[in-house]
Formats: sequence, structure tokens, C-alpha cells
Amino acid sequence: MQAGRLLLGAGRLEHARAFLEQARPPGEEGRIERLVLLGRIELHLGMPRRAAERFEAVLALRPNLTAVRLELARAYYIAGIDDKARYHFRASQAGELPSSVESAIEEFLHRIDARKRWSMSVSASVLPDTRRPERETIRIGGVPFRLDEDARASSGPGALVSAGASFSPRLTDELRGVLGASAGAEVYRSSRWNDVTASGDVGIARLFEKGSVSAGGRFGRRWTGGDGYNRSVGPWLRTRRRFTGSTDFGLSVNAEYREHDTRHERDGWRVTASPRVVHALDGRTSIEAETSFEAVSAKSDNHGSRLIGLGVTVARAFAGGLSVSLSSSVHTRRYSAPDPLFGKRRRDRNVRLGIRLLHRSLRYSGFAPYIGYSIERNRSNISVQEYRRHGVLVGVSRRF
Repeated sequence: MQAGRLLLGAGRLEHARAFLEQARPPGEEGRIERLVLLGRIELHLGMPRRAAERFEAVLALRPNLTAVRLELARAYYIAGIDDKARYHFRASQAGELPSSVESAIEEFLHRIDARKRWSMSVSASVLPDTRRPERETIRIGGVPFRLDEDARASSGPGALVSAGASFSPRLTDELRGVLGASAGAEVYRSSRWNDVTASGDVGIARLFEKGSVSAGGRFGRRWTGGDGYNRSVGPWLRTRRRFTGSTDFGLSVNAEYREHDTRHERDGWRVTASPRVVHALDGRTSIEAETSFEAVSAKSDNHGSRLIGLGVTVARAFAGGLSVSLSSSVHTRRYSAPDPLFGKRRRDRNVRLGIRLLHRSLRYSGFAPYIGYSIERNRSNISVQEYRRHGVLVGVSRRF
């Protein structure tokens, strides 16, 4: 270690790196110093991905080291991994920083927004899942009926796969085109539970110093149980704004006309609005709150509805590499007209709780494994619509 320090001070970076690679200092402080020095050397030597691995290993042990997080963000920026660079720059702003550093971070974030062209995402998860009505009997017109096994069937274990890609061609210094496509599939042992969606976006975005506004159109297609379910088309609007410090605000508004393959009584408009605020309390803890509003119209009024909901997620990174995320949400939906079979307007209240565990030290090619558990309870004034749902989600993520 001492030889590495001396060689580094003399500007002999390659030799300093060789000595530090062989060093095995005792104690956590020594191990952290070795990783930080190696990361800085490799950054100077034009090895940003390798440097990022060093800084990630340090943050797995000490997630509150803001100076190391800033170096990690810069390494990802140089390597062109903009999503992770942005994440760590924003996380760094939760601490007390000199105004000159704050200004430098904002400049980096603006450059990331300005140079972004391609974006791709892929996720695959095992999805053990159970969803079953809570009641064995229901009453229709005062007469009790027993639900058969088909009506009480469970979805069973399955897989969740999603992918997306977007391209933002440069039109002017501040204007970008928006072209995107995405697809997702929930695939179960029983094919009748399968749910597949695909969509495409086209639009234009205006960049600002601390955010952007974009608008355009979307078209989509959905299949359930292997058969076509509906088509949709309509406009969208998105905006995001970085406030002073560590708070982000985003708003997404979508309107789509849905035309169903066979259930034409469900045809109509669906309009949603989702304001979202993300705030980093410190370098290790963040909180996200999102409000949901939805209005659905249909040719048959009993399929129209209104929804309002609130979701909150708190994430915390612990020393040693463990990250824990706790989420909760409550949604209330009221239908526009009485159900023709039960003779009353349906009202649902849905409550969901979830936890996700991720270990940053167990990563491979930038991805780390995670496991999550969720429980969902739906209460309704129409008893057959009440259910509990349990799910275990296993997958990988590169956002940490």
C-alpha cells in the first residue's frame, strides 16, 4: 500500500496500480482506501468501467460516502452508462454540497439529457403468484350460488418478461424526436391467464436546463389467453423537473381510445394522470410518492369507472451491500352504472404492500439479483370481485 501511494504521488500510475492490485491491507478502512485509489487510477488511465466496479464495491460497504458516489457517477458518465450516472449524481445531491459541486452536477445532468439517443431495457422475473376469490358462495337476487372450481381457479406460477427501446434523434439543440416501442408478457402454466401487451410511441421533446416536456401519440395491442383483446390509440404528455437539491417531479398524462375485439360494450376512452415526486433524504434513503387518477368511459355505462390512488415507496441502502425497498398503495375505483347481474354500482378498494431485497455486492455484468414479496387485497361491494393475491418476484436489476 505504501509503495502504491508513493508511486501514485510520483505520477507513475501503471506502477502504482500494479502494487495496489497486490496489496491486501488489513481492516475495512484499508480495503476501502485501496479500492478508492485503484478506482481513481483506472479513471485516469481511461478505464471507467473498471473504475466504476471499484467505486461500487466501496459504496456496497459504505453507501454514505458522497465523494465516492460522485466519482462513481463520473465514471459511469465517461463510460456512457447514462442511466446509472444520472442515478448516482441525483443521489449525491441529497448531501450537503458546495455550490460549485451542485453546479457541476447540474451541468453533467444537462449533458446526459442532451446526448441521450438510445435507451434499452430488458427484464425477466419468476412470478410465483396466487389469486383466488375469497368466497365460495355468492348471492344473486337473494339466491345463494356456489362458485365452481373454474370460478375459484388460481393463476399459479408464471414468468414476467418485458423489453423496451427508444431512440431520440436530434432535431435542434433543444428539440429531440421520440420513437419508442415496448412489450410485456405474463405467462402462466395455464395459458388462459396469459396477458401480453405491445405498444409504440412517437412524439417530440423539448429540453430545458433542469427537465423536459414531451408529447406525442401511442398505439397499442393486448392479447389475453392467446386471443386478441383490444387495440388502443391516443395522445400522451410527459414532463419532468429537477428541483433544487434532491427532489424530482414528474407528470404523465395519457388518453387512449380502446376498441375491443369481441367485447364492444367496453369500447371507449381511458384517461390517466400520474403526478410523481422522488426525494432523496440522504445518500442512502429515498422516498417516492405517486398519485393516480383514471377515468374510463364505455359504450355500456356499467363498464365505465373512476379511480384515485396513492402509492409510496421508501428505499434504504445499508452498509454491506443490502438494499431494502418497502412499498404500499391504496386505490379506490367506482363504476359509473349498476352491474346488470347484481343490480348495484360496483365499488372496489385495493390495498397492496410489498418488500424487495437487493444485494449490490452480488452483481454480474452490472446486474444484481433481487427478491420481492407482495400481498394484495381487493374489497368490493360485489362479493365475487373480492380476492387476496400473494406474489414472489425474483429477478435482476441494474438500477442501484
